[in-house]
Amino acid sequence: MRKLLIIHSDERIQSSVREYLTNEYSFEIECLENSSFLKSADDLASFDGVICENKYIDNEGRSIPGGQNFVNFMIDHTIKKPIVILGEMEIDYGNFVSLPSRFSLRDISLQLIKSLNITDEELRHLKMPDFVSVEIANFYQLSNPCCDIYIKMKKSGVEHFVKRIYANDVLDKDIVRRYEQNNLTHFFVQKEDFERLMGQILSQSLTKVVKAFKQDKKVMEVSSDTFEISQNLLNEIGITPQTVKLAKTSIVAMTKTVSSSKKLSTLLRSLLENETTYAFKRNYLSSLFFYQIIPNLGWGRGEQLKQTMDKVCYICFFHDILLREEKLLKIHSLDDLEQVELSDSEKKLVLDHANLTTTLLQEISGIPTGIDVIVRQHHGSLNGVGFPDVYTSNLSPLAISFIVIEKYVVEILKCIEGREKLKLNTILSELEEFFHLSSYRKIIFELKSLIS
Repeated sequence: MRKLLIIHSDERIQSSVREYLTNEYSFEIECLENSSFLKSADDLASFDGVICENKYIDNEGRSIPGGQNFVNFMIDHTIKKPIVILGEMEIDYGNFVSLPSRFSLRDISLQLIKSLNITDEELRHLKMPDFVSVEIANFYQLSNPCCDIYIKMKKSGVEHFVKRIYANDVLDKDIVRRYEQNNLTHFFVQKEDFERLMGQILSQSLTKVVKAFKQDKKVMEVSSDTFEISQNLLNEIGITPQTVKLAKTSIVAMTKTVSSSKKLSTLLRSLLENETTYAFKRNYLSSLFFYQIIPNLGWGRGEQLKQTMDKVCYICFFHDILLREEKLLKIHSLDDLEQVELSDSEKKLVLDHANLTTTLLQEISGIPTGIDVIVRQHHGSLNGVGFPDVYTSNLSPLAISFIVIEKYVVEILKCIEGREKLKLNTILSELEEFFHLSSYRKIIFELKSLIS
């Protein structure tokens, strides 16, 4: 399967191009708002080609030559991949081709077929089948599907698709669970319904939030159930039961993957078995917020979204795995470091832990790619050493998201520990004053949506 990256600031154009190429040619698609999110050649290593707009308007109303900037990036890093620029630009040479400003979806597909050297035989195989599989776990997020849902059965060696759930039926999670318990891993939808259904799944995963609890109700402490934070707290901060289920499943999968590393698996087991600790509460709440908002950040859909989500648990539970004491876990800046009485070895560990953890993670096979980079950057430092004077946009988007989410969680836990009333809007306003760049404020906006 060919994998493409779409770089475009207009989400509607992103969506229409992605939908067309996915449905018609089974291309695997990921999307970015602009090329500034790309930091190295490694960011493009998995893509066969790129579609990029010729220019866009930034937050200050300036016209940015995004296409030319991206081409320069490709040349500077000696990357030789087919590039299709949407909109006129004088670059029709080598691997770079531009389309007229009034391009059509057909124009894009024809140019991609040519640029990627797709043969007629391959083109026949690229066409999406009439029925498309969707992982069954996605349906826990739906209250009523927008289309008919099928299961695949084989009779006399022939595959049949049987309708089991009708469009707009009320979808009972117990029904989905029974299918899953019978070892069904995927439902199927008709090709023309696939994109619409996936859009509905992502939308409902964010809108199913519970209103904040009444102010006179106390926030409960951690419950006795492993991995469970009290439902009162989850309701108040806008975390859905589906998100909790996803986090639990991911934690179990992560534990199995890292079992080959004696040191990290021992540290992880110690962390997970002590759910009343500050470390567990902070890491678990961070993962819940990540899972809750990540579908709305424009980082792909379907399998692409799943690949991104697979990274969340590793980021949240391993970034500070080498810091065993609570006083070390609460250090997030040089100012914090100066205010705590530490030995020289403790100071060195705090300053170097991100880089040290990265080295350990690189020794484990089977973990999602890119985890080491994000863990290295989780305090805002590119090399994983120390703390930056200011936060910049020169970080992985996942690292930026983590920095904002963790700060939000830290402030929530401060309120709980101090037995103060949880004022989420106040905390979010303080985050807006602290983070000035749009890439960070985008995450704050999504956190706000959980309690609005």
